[in-house]
This record gives sequence, structure tokens and C-alpha cells, in this order.
Amino acid sequence: MDLTEGNTQEKQKRAKKMMLWFGIISLIMSFAGLTSAFIVSSSREDWLADFVLPNSFIYSTLIIFLSSIVLFAAKQALKKNQRTTTTSLLIGTLVLGIAFIYSQILGFNQIIDSGYNFTGPTSNITMSYI
Repeated sequence: MDLTEGNTQEKQKRAKKMMLWFGIISLIMSFAGLTSAFIVSSSREDWLADFVLPNSFIYSTLIIFLSSIVLFAAKQALKKNQRTTTTSLLIGTLVLGIAFIYSQILGFNQIIDSGYNFTGPTSNITMSYI
């Protein structure tokens, strides 16, 4: 089948699918590049081997995961035309989003309070990956 064949709707569907594949491949390449840079950088002398991330980053990961579940539930409620449930779940997602931002700020402040900097002459390679 020729890619130029079909009606406008079929062409748009194929174009969206192709763009999705470009996006997925780009993300995989970015992740591979960052992973290889991390592995190479971790062998440097100035790498902080004993650095431990603050617990607030673990909490923020759990919060964003829970937020995704609540947003999915809101979408399902919307499909069933349950407007009050949808609104409640969307408000819950907003609250979880704000909690995520707060936990991220808290984590970065804990890193800075520990004496680590992300930029400037007192920064190091480990902090640039965070």
C-alpha cells in the first residue's frame, strides 16, 4: 500500500503513528545516551560514590505514580459520564501534583543543605546528573 493512498483520516492516522514511533525512538536514544554518560562519569575521580538521595525523592516517585493511577481513574469515570467522581478524582490529581512539586523542592533543598551545589565552582559531576 502506498503511503499517499487513502482518505484524509487514514493519512492522519498513519502520520500520528509515525510521529509516535519517532518520539519513542528519540526517548530511547536519549535514555541510552544519558545512561552511557552516567556509566562513564561514575568512573571519574571526583564522583561521589557515597552520596545518597534524600527520602523525599522516593516519596515523590510514589506520589507521581499514585497521581497517574488517580488520573487514569478520572478518565474511566469520565467515559462512564460520572461527572462528580471525575471532578473529585481530578482535584485529587491536582493535590497529588502539588504534593509532588513540594517533595521535589524539599529534596533539592535537603541536598543543598547537605553542602552540595548543582552549579558553580563548588559543584561536582554527580550533582549534574541529579
